[in-house]
Amino acid sequence: MAQNNIVTYAGGTGKETFYDVMQITDGTFLVTGYAEDLSWTGSAPQITLAYTSTIPNSLGTNRYGFILHLSNDLQTILHVVHFPQGAVEDIRFIKTTSLPYSPTGDLYISCNTADSDANNGGYIIAKLNHNFINGTPSALDWLQVVWAKSGPKDYHPWDVTNDGRVYYVSGEAHGYDWSAMYCLDQNGQRTRVENWRTHWLTDGTEWKGTPASANPLGNIDSVNYSGIVFKISGRCELRSWSLSDYSTVYPDGNGGTKIGRWPADFLFDSPCDPGNPTANSPGYNGYSSESCCPVWGASCVCIDRRDNRLYLGMNFKSYYNPASTPDFEPAVIAFDNTGSLLWWSRLYHEITPAGDTVGSIPDQYVDALAIDYESNKLVVGARAHGNNTENLWEGNTIAADPFAYGFQNQFTGTAGNIHQSWLGKLRLSDGTLLNATYMAELAEGTGALGTPHPDPNLDGWPDPNTGWPDLNTTRIAKNNLKVTSSGDVVVLAVGRRTITTANAYQKMVKPYYGGKSAWNSFVRVYDDAFHAPKYSSLVVGVWDTLTQSGGGNTELYGVYKTSRGVICVGHQNADTSGNALGNAIPVIHTPSWGSNSPSNESAILAYYEAANLYNSNDSLITQTDEFPLSYSSEVKVFPNPSNGEVFISIQQNYPVKDEYYFSIQDLAGRLIQSGNFKNGQSIHTQIPDGFYLLHIHLGSFNSDTKLVISGNQ
Repeated sequence: MAQNNIVTYAGGTGKETFYDVMQITDGTFLVTGYAEDLSWTGSAPQITLAYTSTIPNSLGTNRYGFILHLSNDLQTILHVVHFPQGAVEDIRFIKTTSLPYSPTGDLYISCNTADSDANNGGYIIAKLNHNFINGTPSALDWLQVVWAKSGPKDYHPWDVTNDGRVYYVSGEAHGYDWSAMYCLDQNGQRTRVENWRTHWLTDGTEWKGTPASANPLGNIDSVNYSGIVFKISGRCELRSWSLSDYSTVYPDGNGGTKIGRWPADFLFDSPCDPGNPTANSPGYNGYSSESCCPVWGASCVCIDRRDNRLYLGMNFKSYYNPASTPDFEPAVIAFDNTGSLLWWSRLYHEITPAGDTVGSIPDQYVDALAIDYESNKLVVGARAHGNNTENLWEGNTIAADPFAYGFQNQFTGTAGNIHQSWLGKLRLSDGTLLNATYMAELAEGTGALGTPHPDPNLDGWPDPNTGWPDLNTTRIAKNNLKVTSSGDVVVLAVGRRTITTANAYQKMVKPYYGGKSAWNSFVRVYDDAFHAPKYSSLVVGVWDTLTQSGGGNTELYGVYKTSRGVICVGHQNADTSGNALGNAIPVIHTPSWGSNSPSNESAILAYYEAANLYNSNDSLITQTDEFPLSYSSEVKVFPNPSNGEVFISIQQNYPVKDEYYFSIQDLAGRLIQSGNFKNGQSIHTQIPDGFYLLHIHLGSFNSDTKLVISGNQ
């Protein structure tokens, strides 16, 4: 299949990492990250970001946090926008106020910092003064310092609304100190949220109640800012304040039920009075709060850009009685744009459809959230550490759709002490489960593989829903799950014997053939219902399939779906002496700013395209893809994509009886097919699925048109 893949290292000799990637309105790309020096960016214009507030980075490592502005073919660095050396540790995430695949709005970034707790080390959130479309960023409109460590520092839980407000989490996870979610206004200042239940007044006191306008001082202006505090001690957050709310039975979103209006109710034996807080356990299904760590863990924040509804992913450290088993329980929580609770989901049954009250012993976490705007669903990336009778919901036991199934319906095999990822889609309006699949790759040497998957693109790999193979730890990337315009789900992950598709650039050796796997990073695109991967490819050093040496040496952090493929970024690891670990990844079409081999810790960019990933709606530009070819509006080619039969209509006043010459070339310029046709006739092809250039000629008339073949049998 013809592909225009690009796989490259950055061209530096010091440490560098790419962290996030996005495409903007003109089709160009933004890539964020850090580097010890920027000499590898060559003569590209460099702009140093100006700012006035103090950034706490006194314990930093003298890096440049940067944004690369790359051309739409990824071959040229157009600009390098960066902080002064040592100001921040990196630029970790970049987000915009606009919906996916719509004109780029204002740009916001977060950057890691390294400083003591007393100096608010953690990360910063900042707004850029330009978005590369209306001008190249040169300064920060504002920045907010966020104290963070452990979970919040690892995940950077924040997102921005369509009108420029930012919701974010500060603090720690599962410790003793503090964690809370706040809202910043359009000027980067903490602000009130009307229907949150904790507020700090202008006189410095704290008030618990709702709405904010009902505070004791009698008017909304006396509330300085609001928050949701993720802590048990002396508080009633995420708990019911009345017996009726605490004891009411609610649907769990998948045919079972749960008790309590708020997601923390299950840990306690009564509602909470905010004037006299108590925290007595256990709750109705045997769970108790973990006394060692009164701070809970908030990991993900996601905003629906259409209505500014807020979705939060988190978990609770707990004990499961009577055996006092340590555990972590997840929750996904939905709030409207005023802060009122809409619904929440545990992602597993607490009271089964049969009426049994159960516990779920595996630790479970929420790793990523995203909006499926096409289908009005919330996409959840979760993870379970271990397996038990009740675990994250299976893909083929969905109450809302008895015909639903996932690519990997459930946990299989006997290996229990592993992390397996899970993807689900919940209805935005009420949290009802609509689609799900596990995401846990095969263990090295496992048997009980089952039968080959019937989809030819699965390349003969065993169907995960047949057999009972052992699995290995598979963890999706933190907070970087993406959804396409059609609802397909794009994820990055680390696995072992990773299933790769027939159209993959870098494949895993199949278990039937005797070669050994290696730990690897990979990118995968699932269809919108999680029935099967459309694309799954490794990004890892080429390993020795006899010894397993050379692989397990890459990490991927950011991903973006374009109209023709997926682009992902990360780095190859190095040892403490600055030597790149393992073997090199298989590079191709290295741009001038890149390198064919790693040096020290080296940033990686991989762009993979495939015919079945083609979707013109996954583009921000008016042409059909981000790699423009010449195009004549005098020619109509339809359907395009085509399954092999193409109708061609010439819009000029050329005689219909004249025959035109056509040729089809692949993207490397090789002639695939040629011949003659008359205006309005069709041509038939037997060429493989892929991207091609259709050239048409008659006398002085010449036209080049992009042609996509997909589904040609």
